[in-house]
Parts: sequence; C-alpha cells; structure tokens
Amino acid sequence: MISTKKRKKVGLALGSGGWKGFSHIGVIKALVENDIPIDYIAGSSSGALIGGMYAALQDIYKLESIVKSLGKRDLLNILFDPDLKTGILKGHKITNFIENIVGKVNIEDLKTPFWPVSTDIISGKPFYIKEGSLAKGIRCSGSVPFVFGISKWDGHLLIDGGATEPIPTEAVREMGADIVIGVDLYAAAFPLKGIEKENPSKTSIALGSIRIMMAKLSEECGKKTDVLIRPVVHDEVVGIGIDYFFRFIKEAGTIDIGEMTALEKIPEIKKLIWGNE
Repeated sequence: MISTKKRKKVGLALGSGGWKGFSHIGVIKALVENDIPIDYIAGSSSGALIGGMYAALQDIYKLESIVKSLGKRDLLNILFDPDLKTGILKGHKITNFIENIVGKVNIEDLKTPFWPVSTDIISGKPFYIKEGSLAKGIRCSGSVPFVFGISKWDGHLLIDGGATEPIPTEAVREMGADIVIGVDLYAAAFPLKGIEKENPSKTSIALGSIRIMMAKLSEECGKKTDVLIRPVVHDEVVGIGIDYFFRFIKEAGTIDIGEMTALEKIPEIKKLIWGNE
C-alpha cells in the first residue's frame, strides 16, 4: 500500500525525437499502470505533442488508440499544408488535428500542469509556453527548422524546443517538480545508419550532423534528471517520410519499447518518491 504521508512532487520531461516520440506513450502507460503520480509535464517537440494531448485527455489508452488508428491518408491530410516562406509546411492542419482531439483547451486550464517548450530564435534561449491555446503551444514546440514554418507567440519567433532543451528538465523543475523523470530519445542515435559511405547525399549529411548535436545536447540535459529513461528505438538517419512513420508505429513497436524501458525504472522511481516503504 502506498504511504499517505506527504510525498515528493514528480515531473515528467518528455524529450524531442521525431517519430520516436511515440515511445512516450509507452512510458506514460508504464507509470500510470504502476501508480506513479505525474504532477507536472513538460515536453519538447514530439514530447510536447504526446505530453500535451495526455494532459488534456487524461487517458493514455485513448491516446494510444488514436495514434494506432491513423492511416496514410490521415497523415497526408494532416501534413499536406505547403509553405514556401519559412519551411516546407505551415503546420496549421496539425494544430487543427490536435484541436479536433482535445478541443479548444488552454494550457492553464489543464488538470495536469503542462508546458510546451520551444526556442526563441532571437535570444537563443528556451521559451516556456505557460498559457494560451494548447494546440498552438504544441505546434510552436514542434517548429522543426526548414520543415515547419516559424511560429510566432506574443512577439517571439519560435522554433523547435529540442534546439535548446531536447529533454526539458529545467522547465519541469521550474514548474515545481522535486523529482524529474526524463525521457531521452537519442539512446540509439549512433552508429548512424542509412548514410552512404562512398558518396553521402547532402540530405543525409545534414540530418546526420543534426543528430550528432541533438544527441550531445540530450546527454547534457539527461544529467540533470533524477531518473533517465532511454528507449532504444533505432531509425534511419535519412528517414523523414510518411512510410517512416508507419514503420515506427506498425513495425518497430515504438510504444512497446517505451513501456518496457520505463518498467525497468519503476523500482527506482518508487524508492525516490516514497523511500523504502
């Protein structure tokens, strides 16, 4: 039986990592099914998508069902939103997709406190979105440079939160967490796969270079957590298309990997929260 004495507040810092972010669903499932309280959530990029939708729905099984039910036509409808100014895609349809699932809810009204983490491209500092539209906040957090058009929020120009806090440990501590559980999606970043050794393409070189920087930054952020969960999800350095998404959800078992990895950390987490009781 769980002790009724005052416990430490738990914060969940969900990291960035593209399609690998669906492993966050498995992590949350493991925590929920083992009665681990989640008092605060902060998320960067894909971590903001999963963390924000969970904070709104309060039902991880419903969220898992929604993700697994998506078909190729659904993804094309969501993503086909061309923008030739600051990115390939505008991202408006993604915002609408999120609103269709969680409703037009504001961040400050969520039952579980949640902050999407973005990056102010002018100051180069993390930007924590603490109030306003949840869907728009998630969209700002996932403003991947060159892919999605740049986001504007209260006079700030914002890009992907992973550029400064790929694991938003500082954000969740500012929210009030005593214990931070972080999720690092770059455990299987190296060795690089899918890159041509003889004549590498410009795309694979660019994506590989970004991977190196993100992995190192995630490593530093991970040192600031109390418990670090690192799902080993392998991917191809050049994989960015619709088929890439389906390989992760349907074939790679990304959600299951997140759950199994988190389960290994449950005893450690419980000891931090409740001591030896």
